Amino acid sequence: MHNALLTIKEDTLMSRIYSLPVWGDSSGFEIVKINELLQNDMESYNEYEVILADKENGLWLLRHSLKMGKRLRVILFDSCMDYETARQGIILNAYDYFVEPFDTALILASLKRIADEISNKGISDEHITEQMMHFFDDRDKAFYEYLNKIVYDFKMDSANIAAAAKRLGEVYDQVFEDIMSKYQWCDLYINDRMYRLAESDVPVEMLEIYSQKLKILFTIFCELYPSHNEQLAEVIDTILHYPESDLRQKTLSAELHINSTYLSTVFVAQTGVRFIDYVNDVKLKRAAWLLLNSQLGITDITKRLNYKDKSYFSKLFRSRYGVTPSEFRMPPAYDFQI
Repeated sequence: MHNALLTIKEDTLMSRIYSLPVWGDSSGFEIVKINELLQNDMESYNEYEVILADKENGLWLLRHSLKMGKRLRVILFDSCMDYETARQGIILNAYDYFVEPFDTALILASLKRIADEISNKGISDEHITEQMMHFFDDRDKAFYEYLNKIVYDFKMDSANIAAAAKRLGEVYDQVFEDIMSKYQWCDLYINDRMYRLAESDVPVEMLEIYSQKLKILFTIFCELYPSHNEQLAEVIDTILHYPESDLRQKTLSAELHINSTYLSTVFVAQTGVRFIDYVNDVKLKRAAWLLLNSQLGITDITKRLNYKDKSYFSKLFRSRYGVTPSEFRMPPAYDFQI
């Protein structure tokens, strides 16, 4: 039977967690100690295979364990949803976050993953991939900090750098597959050729390449899919699915029955980007994809994307990527900024 520590300050919340029908044979975990107050001695927490904590105790434990180079499995519990707690929990690598009313099936699934990890001696790549997908879904820039921590952990946990690189490569492959499957418009802009990174079979360089790929993928995704609410969902969805159509503000407003001035105001308010700048960025990313993945000439690409002439398109492209469309099409002899 695996052991668990319950550290909750609020008696009512503690009682509800303790009485959940997930302990014992159903999960393989048993609460062996209840501790309302935290101790300064971090070593005392290492003996527990999972710690069930409220947000105050849990985040404190996670911060101090990271400072000391320790790894604790902490599941956060709360009486109501708190976005900042969820965000901090992900950054600090909390194992999970549950709010009332508690879903026993989800808690059991989380405990099962922990049991599997204990058997395999480490945090599962499945869990890491799930956490990364949360960052993508929320367009949360804390992704970069989280990724750096994962790279560090892989270096510490793996037998050698080659094993760490292989593991990060597998995480990248899964995240890439999940993103492409969940957001199908990505096929129009994203594939493995977009990174413009030199290949290598040197383990330390491979580790850096996979880290860079994840960072570039996240950056491009956030640029294509800025945070927005339901007011703009149809607008952004239309732009992303039909980048080669007429996406002028007046045309799109009329097609979607939206006031043009209202669209302009709401768009920049929600996304932080002007409508015309966003459309141009989407079209240029589509142009970059076409340059790398088709035999179309630059004149043909200019026409497909509804730019007035080749010279204007090339000027915009150079301003965005630092090179001309023709230079971009060449093998990556030097670093292009995407």
